Amino acid sequence: MRKVFVNFPITSAFYLSADDSRHIITVLRKRQGDSIAVTDAAGVTYDCRIREADSQRALLEPLEKTGQKDGSSGRVILAAGLLKNDKFEWVVQKAAELGASMIVPVQMEHCVVKLNDTRRRDRRLRWQRIAQEAAKQCGRDDIPEVADVLSFPELLKAYGTMPFIIPFEKETRPLRDCCAAVQTGDVVICIGPEGGFAREEIERAVTELASCQTVSLGPRILRAETAAVAALAIIMYERGFR
Repeated sequence: MRKVFVNFPITSAFYLSADDSRHIITVLRKRQGDSIAVTDAAGVTYDCRIREADSQRALLEPLEKTGQKDGSSGRVILAAGLLKNDKFEWVVQKAAELGASMIVPVQMEHCVVKLNDTRRRDRRLRWQRIAQEAAKQCGRDDIPEVADVLSFPELLKAYGTMPFIIPFEKETRPLRDCCAAVQTGDVVICIGPEGGFAREEIERAVTELASCQTVSLGPRILRAETAAVAALAIIMYERGFR
């Protein structure tokens, strides 16, 4: 189900931005009298009727509330090492589709990609647009936030009060052993880059974090992007995709 997001609460008839108006009229081919789902700044989704089908400034009227963001089960945060080419974009897209609350790009020791401040800002804006488009495509009631790029120590400092699950190729304990403990509440799933975690990063996480579990995703060596989606999908399944 395609939908539109607006950055204000919906209380009465409203105009869409020029970009969103053009999208629903010229791309989705909606016409006057048609309906479309719109989610507002509070995470409330409405079925809205198009009163004026203008590709520059479409007017919509809310008919009924059809959904609302459920934040009661806590946040699932995917922290992933930077990947080369378009692999990280793919991870952002799939994380948004699976229901991650936030994606945190992490500059780790074995990352092939090295971003300066300007490239970090530009990439973050692009990743956020990808997350928003994926949220529209899959019918979410919210848009996952793509955070600023952090170093691994900055990640631990910023989110270290939350439980961490770290898939690690040298671990033998299966992920299923810790699923029950993270069915509700906040949790960080931390995935390494193409080169894997540095041993020092794992040791630092286990030593400094109050709740950190290293786990195995099975006997095969997975690509970083595959590991990210596999781990997130398993955890989201255990939480009922909430």
